[in-house]
Amino acid sequence: MTQTALNRFWELVLGAIALKEEAFELIQSLPQGAIAALYIVLIAGFSQALGQGTVLFVNRVKPLRFFLSLLIGSVLFVFTVLFWGLSTWLVSFVLFKVNIPYGIIWCTLGFAYAPLILSFLVALPYLGVPIQVLLSIWTLLAFVMGLRVALDLTAWQALSCSVLGWLVFQIVQRTIGRPVAIVGKWLSNTVAGTRLVTDMQGLEQLLQAGPQMLRRDNQTNAGDRDNGEV
Repeated sequence: MTQTALNRFWELVLGAIALKEEAFELIQSLPQGAIAALYIVLIAGFSQALGQGTVLFVNRVKPLRFFLSLLIGSVLFVFTVLFWGLSTWLVSFVLFKVNIPYGIIWCTLGFAYAPLILSFLVALPYLGVPIQVLLSIWTLLAFVMGLRVALDLTAWQALSCSVLGWLVFQIVQRTIGRPVAIVGKWLSNTVAGTRLVTDMQGLEQLLQAGPQMLRRDNQTNAGDRDNGEV
């Protein structure tokens, strides 16, 4: 039986979490690595959406819409990772003249997201923020390890490549990528069936005001639509 990344999925996931160099070498050599990486990113995205599900609870999102919102959050998360990978691929080419297929970067980044499978733990009271920071650093270290192996770079070159790729992604996201972010927000609100309040001050107001405030906001939005307002 031919060995593939899917056949050895959890072995590779645990190896990536443990920052094992051998795991990232196998990721590049086994078939179906890109599909396995996609599964990891989807699971990590769903876990992160689940960990942030408190926002959906506070907004009183109905059960079916709650689950659909988690799925949409997972898909949007995949696109975020795809674009970070693309910006890293461009940085590696410009700075280090590394001419490799994008798929290698995608497989490396996808498996580097393995620690974020534990993102649901950010829902823990008091521990959520430290856990989120720890998982983010863990993911960055895994990506640096993977890049070093996949691109044959030094540790500092791999770190520079990943960090600069992230910075390029952030700049693009806040400039020419704003329409995409707006569409993503609209999609999230549509699936949730309400205009989601996500900022801390707004969430505190929702908790203090109770269901009446949310119902009044939705009725106001519905009235605006009936009057042709946007």
